[in-house]
Amino acid sequence: MKNNLKTLLETEAHRFHLALQHAASVSELGKLGIAVSGGGDSLALLLLGYVSGFDVEAVTVDHSLRQESAEEARFVAQICQQLAIPHQILTTQIEATGEGIQAAARIRRYALMAQWAKERQVTALMTAHHADDQAETLLMRAAHGSGIAGLAAIRPNVLFSAEGQTIRLLRPLLDFSRLELATIVEKAGLKAVSDPSNDNPHYDRTHFRRLLIAAPWIDRRKLANTARYCQQSEEALDWITQKEAAARIRLQGKGVRFDPEDLPIEILRRLVVLCLQRVGEKKQVRGTDLTRFIGFLQQGKKASLSEIIGEGGVLWRFYPAPPRKNKQI
Repeated sequence: MKNNLKTLLETEAHRFHLALQHAASVSELGKLGIAVSGGGDSLALLLLGYVSGFDVEAVTVDHSLRQESAEEARFVAQICQQLAIPHQILTTQIEATGEGIQAAARIRRYALMAQWAKERQVTALMTAHHADDQAETLLMRAAHGSGIAGLAAIRPNVLFSAEGQTIRLLRPLLDFSRLELATIVEKAGLKAVSDPSNDNPHYDRTHFRRLLIAAPWIDRRKLANTARYCQQSEEALDWITQKEAAARIRLQGKGVRFDPEDLPIEILRRLVVLCLQRVGEKKQVRGTDLTRFIGFLQQGKKASLSEIIGEGGVLWRFYPAPPRKNKQI
């Protein structure tokens, strides 16, 4: 397998190399990690990482959620050994949270891989998200009424934090389809493992995946392009927001004052979120709560959101709410 892979995957490796350079600056392309589960997508990423010539190491997280998981991790280890790619298996136990077992597993997985990357001096971790994943995510976000930030879907380069650990994630396969990645694995003579949770109707993504399969006339690449355009729009809006923030937001004691005059509503929303963050709000504020809060301020009223108080007027003021007094029994 190892001897002729570079010849077999020459075209795909060139696309991968260009995508990776587009996703990250040269300074970020030091030693790269590859997250490999043993599924077809991540195996294709492993193979492309090998033939690309970058300095790579691989990591597999065994969540111990299925009986087959330990064997699948060993399967990945064997392939990495054949390719002479350093590989480590990280084993953990998952307890369901209020958001469900899959969400808990995802947080734990990235926290473990972030710690591993730090120990191995890996500058960024590559994951195998592809064009079909991007299309599914865009449809899911649209169905839930997301704005531009949500419709930007899966970013090619993002900092991700979990359990106090932070890691840079690179997604160089966003221009590859699921079918193309399966072909790469087939060319290498490998058979990927199958995770039954990918077809579990309990998860929203499964239904959107089935929707795309049942509607071949929906062009996944065009949906992925839409997500990319939303990413570019989000970057432009953020750029404008930062410039307006420098001109309109000023510190005032323990709070800030803000000039809201003549702003488009989307820029206004973003600047209000910035004001809240600068006063100390750590939760992600959005949706109807934020809209209602801004509505009160536009009427010149006083309103509270989480632990922050806002006051409307010509200039808006934001400051921490006073501590609540404990009731005496």
